[in-house]
This record gives sequence, C-alpha cells and structure tokens, in this order.
Amino acid sequence: MEITKVLVIGNNPEKLAAAYINYPLIVIYPKNRAPTKEFLTQKNVTALYSEYTTYPDIESLKIVRDMLFYLLNTAYLNSNDMVLVLFEKSGEKYQITLDLREMQYPLLVSRLSDLLDGEIIENILRLSMDVIRKGREGMPTGALFIVGDEQNVKKYIIQKIANPIKSLSRRERLVTDPENMDTLREYAIMDGAMVIDSMGYVVTCGAYVKSLFVDEANGEGFGGRHLAGLSITKLTRAISFVVSSEGTIRVYRDGNLVYQLDSF
Repeated sequence: MEITKVLVIGNNPEKLAAAYINYPLIVIYPKNRAPTKEFLTQKNVTALYSEYTTYPDIESLKIVRDMLFYLLNTAYLNSNDMVLVLFEKSGEKYQITLDLREMQYPLLVSRLSDLLDGEIIENILRLSMDVIRKGREGMPTGALFIVGDEQNVKKYIIQKIANPIKSLSRRERLVTDPENMDTLREYAIMDGAMVIDSMGYVVTCGAYVKSLFVDEANGEGFGGRHLAGLSITKLTRAISFVVSSEGTIRVYRDGNLVYQLDSF
C-alpha cells in the first residue's frame, strides 16, 4: 500500500518535510515557530502546533504515539491511512511507516457514538487541545466540558455567576464551527464547567456540579474538576471531557474513565 499521509515532528519540521512536499503533509510545529510562506501556501499541507518549544528527546516515541491518538480522534488521519512519520531523536533523523489498519488504535468516536455525533466529539477534543496549548494569559490552565443529556445535567449544577454565554448568538455557540473556537476557549477556561447540548451548542459556562463522588478506581488523587466530571456522568447520561492544567484530557461516561489523551 502506498503512503497516504506524511506526519512530520521536529524542532525544524519543514527541513524534515522538504523531500515530501508533494505528499499530503501534516506538519507539527513547535509553538514558537511559524510556517514559512512556502509551506503556508501549500494546499496539501496541514499545519498544527505542539505545546513544546523544544521536543524532549527522551519522549520522542511517546510524543509520536500521542500525536497519532489525537490526529485519529480529530479526523486528521483515519484508520485506513498508511502514514510515514518523520521525527528527530537525539539530533538524528528517523522515519517509521505505520499501517493504521493494523494498529487497532482506540477511537473515542466509536466509544461514544451511541450518545454523541462524531463531529461534536472531534471538535471538543480540538477545543480541549486549544485550552492546553494557549492556557490563560500564557499560564497552564484546565477546563471541564459536560456534553449531552442537558436537561438532566441542569438538575445537578449550580450557576454561581450570570451565564455569560447568553451574550452570544446561537450560531456563535456551536462547537463544530471552527470560527467559534477562540471565543469558546475563552469561556471554557472560566472557573466551573461548560455545558454543551447533544446538538453541539453551548448552554452555559461557569457551572458547578453539586454532588461529587469519590471513586477509588477512577477519581482518587484527582482534583475537584476531575471529580465533577466523573460525578456528573454517574448522575446523568452526559459525557465529560476533563482538561488538566498538566496537559492531559480524560473522558468519562457512566462514572468511568473511558479514554485518556496526553498532549503533545
């Protein structure tokens, strides 16, 4: 099978990608490096950004795995792709070819498809990664997204502040519209949870879950945001996406951790 995508990871990714400019390229830039005009104008190039300024050598293969998880779960890659991965480790260039048909990567969409549309799941993951990368005024921060079963969710939350999302039009509250990402991220990093209905529209933000369950298997050692995310899924059929300030996204349903994605 021929290569269908080329994934490039490195401190100078364009140098690594130069020989593959005619392939469909996904170029992961360090957060302090911008694409050149040559790459920015290429229609076959998708430019994404890492949270790293410099990639740590010791974690290169873990970073590759985490990137593949994210790209698969947000539909930049699909499970039929043959991916050439180019990356740097200890100053040396490496490449590996991965047939994603044979790798059985767990896809979050398939685990939640009975409750949520795949496009909503993909975009909440993108929004979660945006929270990790940009933080609050340059500092790491977290967020909590509670999605679906909104009528029951309302029974178990407290709105401690006036709902600021009311100032937005319905179109501006849709998480599947990429034009809304920056605005919704700013609301998501407020204290409390962002509640999103099953159609992908934000209902409220700054909400607090009234009843918290301490679960030794799933919640022990985590803070209030994780306990709130776990608890609301025990009380309702909602799904929670918990973004930690350390850069990990955990997804809960039915009071259980069903997926974990580390940032890159």
